[in-house]
Parts: sequence; C-alpha cells; structure tokens
Amino acid sequence: MKTPAPADLHRWSEELARNPASLAFLPLARAYRRLGRRDLALQLSLRGLEHHPTHVEAHALLALLYFEAGDRSRAADEWATVLRLKPGNFEALRGMGFRYLEQNDVGRARQHLERAALIRPDDTTVQEALRLIRHRETAGARARPDTAMLGTARPRPAAVEPAAPAPPPPAPPRSAYAPPPAASPSAGAVPKPAPAAAPAPAPAPASAPVAAPRREAPRYELPPDPARLFDSLMAAGPLLGILLLDRRGLVLAGGMRTAGAEVEELGAIIGAAIDEAIRTVTHLSLGDWKSLVLESEAAILQVAPVTEEALIIVAARTGTPMGWILRASAQAAITAERYVGAGV
Repeated sequence: MKTPAPADLHRWSEELARNPASLAFLPLARAYRRLGRRDLALQLSLRGLEHHPTHVEAHALLALLYFEAGDRSRAADEWATVLRLKPGNFEALRGMGFRYLEQNDVGRARQHLERAALIRPDDTTVQEALRLIRHRETAGARARPDTAMLGTARPRPAAVEPAAPAPPPPAPPRSAYAPPPAASPSAGAVPKPAPAAAPAPAPAPASAPVAAPRREAPRYELPPDPARLFDSLMAAGPLLGILLLDRRGLVLAGGMRTAGAEVEELGAIIGAAIDEAIRTVTHLSLGDWKSLVLESEAAILQVAPVTEEALIIVAARTGTPMGWILRASAQAAITAERYVGAGV
C-alpha cells in the first residue's frame, strides 16, 4: 500500500479549505486511513457525503472505516447503500458476504460472495470464504437425519399386562376408647376393659446428606506440535499465519503459509518494531499499547500482547476486512493464554 506524499496531503487539504464541496475529500480520507488516522478519515467521509450523498466510492470507504472500527451494523448499512446505487460493486458484495457469514446466515453469504466471485474470480479471500461455506453446508447435510426413513417406521405398541388385583385394605386399629363388650348374662360377671393401643413406632432418623464428589476442571493439554497450535483458526478464514512470540522475538508456537524469510527472522524484526512503538507511546504519555497494525502491498499484520512476556501476530492477505482480522486475533489470544499458562 503506497504511502501518500506530504505534498499531496497539503494540496488536498488546501482545496477542501477553499471549497468544502470539493471531491478532494475522498483521496484525503483514503490517505489518512493508510496513515492509521481513521478518525480523521471518518470525519472527512461524513462531511463529503453531506455534499455528495450518492457518491458510491465515499459510501464504500465509510463502510470499510466502520467495519475496521468494529461497528458491523453501520458498515452493513453503508454497503447496502452502495449496492442500491451500484448493484455490481465488488467491495460491497464481499463485505456483505462476510457480514452474513459472521451472522451464520450461510444462504445470503453465499449469494453475495458468488456474485463477488463472478466479478473478481482471482480474489483469494472470496474463494476461501466460499470454500468455508461449502464445508459448513456439507457438514450440516451429514448431521441431518433421513426424514424419509423416519416417516416410514412406526413404533410397535408395547404389550400391556393385566393389572394385579389390589389387596384388601387393612382393618382399622381398634381405638383404646372403644365401648366394652356386652355383659355376660351370668350374674356377678364384671366386664374387662379393652386393652390400650400400642404406641406408634418413632420415625427413623433421616440420613445426613451426602456431598457430591468434587469435579476437577479439565487440564489443558499441550498440542503435540506447537507449529499447529492455531490450525483451527487458520482453517476458518483468509489468514496467512499466526505466530506466538516472546519479547525477544523468538517463536513459541504457530506458523506462516508464506514463503521467503524464516519465521524467526520475522519475529526479530517485529520485536524491534514493537519496542519502538512502546517507546513512542510512552514518550507521548498515551498509556499501555493494545495492538499494532502494519500494512504492506502483500499482507496486513495485526500484533497484540498476550502477557507481559508474549505477543501474537496475525497475518492476512491485503483486502481482508479488518473486523475479521481483529476477531481472529482475539480468539488466537485466548488460545495463546492457555498455551502459555500451561507452563510453556
């Protein structure tokens, strides 16, 4: 991605100062986005759209800025506006496809991504997303039962045995105050009182509750090959690689798909860049660093700390939505924390 020249920034700024309705807002906003000043790019896009509400490229840029900021809802609104103005816009079709894929709306995601693939068949991010959709559809078809077979089978009624006759109810106990029996006709006979009822047995003491056995939390198991720690994340998106590094730049886990420099050399270079970034934010009193984004013509690198002594690098192809990269980075950080916490 080419860095804008300072002379161009000055020229576009002066033109906007002279004429607020000038179309110079668009290249200036794009330049600020490349420089990482997305807040200024967002302001310029909104002001420009006030004068040019049907400008397709401005709406597309605004959608991308919203998406990179994590505001998926507004990004989808802008992409929908782009498709109303220009139904064949590749960026909007791809963006809406990724949006629907995040919402697990596979049907709409496939519809938009297939249209995008017709426009740019060589776009790797679209092709990998379509492969992911086909994988999900195949897995869902295997999980569904055969409804035709279920419809033909009928359960057999269970045999019912005749119920045994109920036993006769027990005779009621004789009360201690029942009237005495009739006197014998013989003279001088004295009736005997009825015997007293036996006391009811005392209820058995309730047994003490038994404590349930304590279950221990499952222990995290280390992968047999640290280079394949992030394979599940790599298979779920258009990523080039994920690395877990220590503060010296040594690779602890993960790998890269790209050919060229060794990952250890890449770790050393990234480590030096991070140290410089930390010194810069400390000097400017900006607080602790949260993440670092590096963009080039071939890839986007997103770097984030995991612990005080470890960090992760997520590499994706140029053109991959930033929201996708940030989500993959958050999931990779969770995996890396468990890996480091296991005593690596």
